[in-house]
Amino acid sequence: MIFSTLSRCVVSTVCIWTLTSCAVSSGISESSSQNDVACGGSPELITDPQFATIMEVGSQWRYRQHAGAQSFSVEAEDGVLTFKRVGPEPWAIFRQSITDERLDGATIRFTVDLQGNVSPDVTHGFGAKAGLFLQIGRRPDAFMGDQDPGTGQWDWQSYSVTETLPVGVNSVNVGFIHQAGEGSIEARNPSLMLVNCVE
Repeated sequence: MIFSTLSRCVVSTVCIWTLTSCAVSSGISESSSQNDVACGGSPELITDPQFATIMEVGSQWRYRQHAGAQSFSVEAEDGVLTFKRVGPEPWAIFRQSITDERLDGATIRFTVDLQGNVSPDVTHGFGAKAGLFLQIGRRPDAFMGDQDPGTGQWDWQSYSVTETLPVGVNSVNVGFIHQAGEGSIEARNPSLMLVNCVE
């Protein structure tokens, strides 16, 4: 009887010690925000950053353009996306929509390698540019090809855009825009990460 009681006490003590150890090992205090992410611990939020599924039904990557018949082609090979003007419509966006509770009030960074060869000559009034696209929720003031350069010819460069979402907003549209003249941009290694860091 005494042995049985002692056994239960030992088992209970071991269980409590184990649970306490697991709680401590998370590295995040109970007072930390749900959106806090340890430095270097953010998950990749972009699905298919290698563009392997862009031609498949159900791909998270989506194409949208101003109107009319398709005026831009989108192709991928060996992890490199090529976004090229092939018709007269003024602009197109190739992006994915990401909704995640961790985005609510968080600071994010969209990073991608780009190279381009696009003409600044256009006949529309939207302005000639091609490159990164990042929209917070449904806000109209999206980042739309505003990196430098956004037209002309340039070799591979790494670009990043950092934005903070308002509290209550947990979605972004992220990808690429082409509203320049003739030519194409190429993209590789797109990444969207949370950059909140626990102090």
